[in-house]
This record gives sequence, structure tokens and C-alpha cells, in this order.
Amino acid sequence: MTLKNCHASTPLKLPCGLMLKNRLVKTAMSESMAINFQPTQQHSKMYSKWASGGWAMLITGNIMVDVNHLGSMRDVAVSGAETSIIRNWGVWGEAAQTYDCCVIAQLNHPGRQSPIGAGNRRLFSKTLAPSAIAMNLGNSCLAGLAGAVVFGTPKEMTQQDIEAVISQFANAARLASLAGLQGVEIHMGHGFLLSQFASQASNTRQDVFGGSATQRVELTLRIIRAVRDLVPRSFCVGVKMNAADYMESDAAVDMLEQVRVLQKEQVDYLNLSGGSFENPQMMSNDQSLAGRPMKTARTQAREGFFIEASKRIRAEFPDLVIILTGGFRSRPGIQAALESGACDLVGIGRPAIKYPHLPKDIVFNSHLPDDEARFDIDLVNRTWLASYIPPVGAGVETKYWATKMRNI
Repeated sequence: MTLKNCHASTPLKLPCGLMLKNRLVKTAMSESMAINFQPTQQHSKMYSKWASGGWAMLITGNIMVDVNHLGSMRDVAVSGAETSIIRNWGVWGEAAQTYDCCVIAQLNHPGRQSPIGAGNRRLFSKTLAPSAIAMNLGNSCLAGLAGAVVFGTPKEMTQQDIEAVISQFANAARLASLAGLQGVEIHMGHGFLLSQFASQASNTRQDVFGGSATQRVELTLRIIRAVRDLVPRSFCVGVKMNAADYMESDAAVDMLEQVRVLQKEQVDYLNLSGGSFENPQMMSNDQSLAGRPMKTARTQAREGFFIEASKRIRAEFPDLVIILTGGFRSRPGIQAALESGACDLVGIGRPAIKYPHLPKDIVFNSHLPDDEARFDIDLVNRTWLASYIPPVGAGVETKYWATKMRNI
């Protein structure tokens, strides 16, 4: 395949006007290296390395909109004086923009997925969620005990709590814009707060924020509008969605209904991803390509984890820009997904840690034939505890890759 025929090398203009130089996105991963809730020199060094490797867009790890509710104590969060936040986030973004690479801030609230001790809330204060439904970490007694101790039963959010979260997301987007970042990604995936609202398994509310599939994304819709009120139209606003929640046929109908109302807003892209603490399968890697024969063309066409969900969305909403994240391990796999029309952009996570210059060195390397243009993933040994508490296995892998990130 010549680069002239490589769809991944073509530019793309988003609805907001932001121009991406190619179709490869380094998707969000937890960096777990913030100090006092702010990005550090290590962040800048890492993002500069990625940007120099030819990525079109870098989506940051979680920036938590409420410092009282974090996913981990090393998360970046909105905390401190605005001038300091704008300066620190600006330095972070500038590290990549030197290379004509866009930086998008992923904004998030963990909801009930905030472990004890993560955040500035009191030690035994409850997490927030749409409904007072505890997380299910597994069927074993040990899993039940771990869930009760680490996460507890969340508080059902009041109207005041909801209004506060809307303001927090909008304020974080405003700060990102003032810092010179090119956009934000509103995280409605991976079991975090907005995903909890979107799912009927965790949202049993009977008000405007619960009930039907479309009402369950009402909070996300209001956040999008609040963000748009505070940022320029040229500022990118994307949404990450948890495709793994919609694998069953009935749930797929809900997915399409939720996408239907989301795409009516001023949304620049939809990022399809998956996995959560309760359903960690999509957050772990069960295989490596190292030493394995090249996949067949038929297998490559299914390389993305959520390509079937993406195709269903594309059929209903042909003008919606879609990022398909997860499961890509080769140039032919990327090319097949793009050429099929299933997606417009390909999101790559952990391979970007092992191969920071993956676009230049592999995908766009004209000296590398297709059967060699692939990128393997390290197999991470899980602890015995993962057999009883499945999220522990995903947590071990997340920690492993966060540690490797520090060496970029």
C-alpha cells in the first residue's frame, strides 16, 4: 500500500473548523502523574514526544471537573487559582502544538467510581450517582466486600448536585479554551458519572434525568449546551460514549436513540470506546501480536472492538464524525475500518505508549510493508486477586501502562 492510497494519511476538517492533518488519534489514558492536581513537566515532555511522532490529535487523560471526586489522587483536576490552571494547562498544550498537533482535554466526573480517599471530600462521605445503586465488582464475597469498602453506596444526586456538575464541566471547558487547547471531550463512557446516567442499570430516576433512553442523556445534553455558551464556536466539543454498554440488541436501540439526540447538538465528534470497573474486559489486553502471523483481510476488517456498533451509528447518522477507539493493532486494520466508512478517525491507546512515534514509524512508514506494519501489546501478568475481583486485573494493567508512560 502506498501512502497516496492510505486513507489514514488524509486530513479531516471537523464541524467546528478544526483541521486534523491525518486520521490517527492518541486517545485518552490515565497518566496518574499530576502534582497538586496540575499537569507537570513530565506531561509536557510526554505530549511533545507523541506530537513529534505524527499524531493528528492527542486527547488527554481525565481532567476531573470536581476536585472532591477523583478517579485517583494523581488525576489532573480543576483546583487552585484560575491563572495557575490556565498557565499550567497552556504549557501542556503548547508542547504538542509545535508539531501541528491538536490537544483535546478529556473532561470527566467519576461519580460512584471514585474510590475512598480519591479527592478532597471527607473520608467517609458518599460518592455521587444518578441513583443510590452500589457498584458490582463481581459475584464473590471478596468482590462484594471490596466494593463496599472502596466505593460504598453512592448518594442519589439532587437537582442542586446536578446543576453543580453542569457548571463544573462548563467551567473546565472555559479554562481549557483560555489555556489555548483546541477542544474538550466530554466523557460519557467507561462507567463514569455521565455513563452512569446513560445506563438503565445504574439510573432508575423518575425525573427528567431518568426513564427513557433519551432522558438518561439529558444531563450530557445540558452540559454540551452549557459548554457551548462559554467557548468559541471554533472550539472543538466531542463526546466519548461507552459502546460496550450497548452490545445487546435491546440496548443497541437505546444507543441509537441517545446518539440521535446527541448529534443534534453542536458536537464535533463521537468517540466510541468501552469498559468500566464493573465490565473491565474491554479495558484489558488479552493478547499480543508479537510472533503471530498476519491477520486475514476478513479479520482485519473487524480489528476495532466496537466496529459493528460504529457501523450501525454510521448507517443512521452519515454526517456524524466518529472516532473508533480500541483493538487496532495494524495498518491494514486501521485502513479497513476507515475505508469501510465505519469511522472517520481511529483512536489508539496503549500501543501509543509502547510506540510513541507509531504514525511515523509504522502507519505512514513507506518502507514498511503491510505484513510488518503492526504493533504488539505487552501481556501483563495479573494477580491471583483478579480471579475473585475482575476489576483488579484491569487495574493492574492500568498501573503497568501508567508506569511505562513515565518513560516516554
